[in-house]
Amino acid sequence: MVTGHPNLSSGRPLVVTTWLSPGLPLGLFQAITDHLGEALAVRTELTVESKISGPLKPEDDRFTLGSTDVGFLCPPAYVWLRTPPVDSVRLVPLAPVHDDPRNDGRPVYFSDIVVRHDAPFDRFDDLAGARFGYNDSSSLSGHLSVLSRLAEDGLDPHFFGTFERVGGHRDALERILDGRLDAAAIDANVWRTWKADNPRSARGLRSTDALGPHPVQPVVVRTELADVLLEPIGAALSAPSLIERTRPYGVVGFAPIADADFDVVAAKARLLAGSAAATPA
Repeated sequence: MVTGHPNLSSGRPLVVTTWLSPGLPLGLFQAITDHLGEALAVRTELTVESKISGPLKPEDDRFTLGSTDVGFLCPPAYVWLRTPPVDSVRLVPLAPVHDDPRNDGRPVYFSDIVVRHDAPFDRFDDLAGARFGYNDSSSLSGHLSVLSRLAEDGLDPHFFGTFERVGGHRDALERILDGRLDAAAIDANVWRTWKADNPRSARGLRSTDALGPHPVQPVVVRTELADVLLEPIGAALSAPSLIERTRPYGVVGFAPIADADFDVVAAKARLLAGSAAATPA
């Protein structure tokens, strides 16, 4: 049993929150949460925050508020949470490896640019004037990566006809399918699972380009619990028995990851902060 902190010895469950469902299957995070409970010999409780990909504002920081102990979230939120004066989380030094062959066994992922199958777009540069959707402003795959790609060419979201928040990757896919959007940058792992869940609808869409690789969404621990949780959680994530639980959801391992792997995300965020590229059309 993990001890050494009042929250973990008072009978209170270890609260795990995912900001990544329903894009990624909830079953994935339930499998990991159940495994952590067994490995650490503590009660666990999984909660879901589906409105954003991770906190970027103090009022959304469930770690500082004390309502979440362990989290799965998007890299821009991790960068914000680890940066003083916030500094409310610590990185678990292992992160998921998804079964996308482009990952080559690394804890990375891609953004696939998805359009209708009959759309006249063959690469990102063809999307001038298109109706482009993004899931939310905390997202690396759907938002920050797109703004960064535009900035590399000296462009901003006015390159698109519209650039609108739609709430989630799966929402964006449905809007492309029914013609309300022309394109979106979709987390490659969400795109793959959505296609598996919706094989008939998937025939109406295609990926025309890709952005990345990006450092994968990390696992984090509330700072005040880091001394007692980081090592046992790292050991639990490295257990072969966990992979049997996560493989059905496309996670085939956990690989080492470090703060420095997210420096590229922090650099993109700093570059775009206050720039024209950061302002939706």
